[in-house]
Amino acid sequence: MENIESKYLRKLIEHFSLTLEESEALMQHFLSGDFNPRLAASILSIISFKGEHVEELAGFAKTLIEQMKKFNSPYDDLMDIVGIGGDNKKAFNISTISCLILSILKVRVAKQIRHSVSSQCGSADVLQALGVNLNATYEQKKQCLDQEHFVFVNTQDYHTVLEPIKNIEKELGFSTILSMLSPLCHPARVKRVIIGAPDRIRAALIAKSLEITGIDKAYVLWNEAGYDEIVPIGITRVFVIENGKEHRELSLTANDFALAGNYKPGTPINGGTLELNLQMLEEINSCTPGIAFDTIAMNVSLGLRLVGATKSLKEGSEILKRSLKKGELKQKIENIAKITLS
Repeated sequence: MENIESKYLRKLIEHFSLTLEESEALMQHFLSGDFNPRLAASILSIISFKGEHVEELAGFAKTLIEQMKKFNSPYDDLMDIVGIGGDNKKAFNISTISCLILSILKVRVAKQIRHSVSSQCGSADVLQALGVNLNATYEQKKQCLDQEHFVFVNTQDYHTVLEPIKNIEKELGFSTILSMLSPLCHPARVKRVIIGAPDRIRAALIAKSLEITGIDKAYVLWNEAGYDEIVPIGITRVFVIENGKEHRELSLTANDFALAGNYKPGTPINGGTLELNLQMLEEINSCTPGIAFDTIAMNVSLGLRLVGATKSLKEGSEILKRSLKKGELKQKIENIAKITLS
């Protein structure tokens, strides 16, 4: 009798994509750990080379959501900003800083963090360097959420069931469909999320998958300058996904956020190394005008609009400029670090 790997490999070789049900079954098989490494590598490679189909990504995600560890939050209004990576822009940790500032503005955030994979410095590396204990207990994390409106969830701690098949991806040496799962499979099961992708194809794939896996509201975006986050360079396209409604698309620039205007294409947004990322964090902490602060303003404003805290993007920028004080960002991180070390 033909096994599941051979059956689906043959289908893929014949230039067919897998259905939602087939993708769920295949992922179930992969997560069991009882798979043939060579056949698994072939399957992941073919899906990557032909281009991921929405039902393949959604099927993989649905199965991982069922089996992964969860962060059980007492709050049902959590949100997050996360990118799928792959833009190779080496910008600073935009989503992490934006989420920290949103928590200063009393928005409850469950920030999905990771150590560096494709970049030199991930969100987990920055928080750790600033004294946050990434091995904090559940009670300490809950206290962070209660007192500071912010909690971090390390993807690697909650997606442990994925490790055997992820090792196959590592051996392949290139990103596969598995690398797109993290934003779709949030350990805290946030109801509202902003997900950034480096191009329209992957943004559309994520958006359509969210419609299948389910979400209250999401903004899935890509910037035409190649960033997987909204930045004040060129146009950022946004898919608006809302439960029970037909999705729509927005085109946003810095002008929509009451900012002076877009920066010229090619204007650098520094980051990449831990040293540079910490330097940029200090620049934001000091409320220094420039492209970094404008980038954060756009992301924070979009986050405020997502959770319904504002009626417009311009209002969000005005709230940030009026409310954020020098030193508040570093103080927020110090408060979180203190709780995780108590």
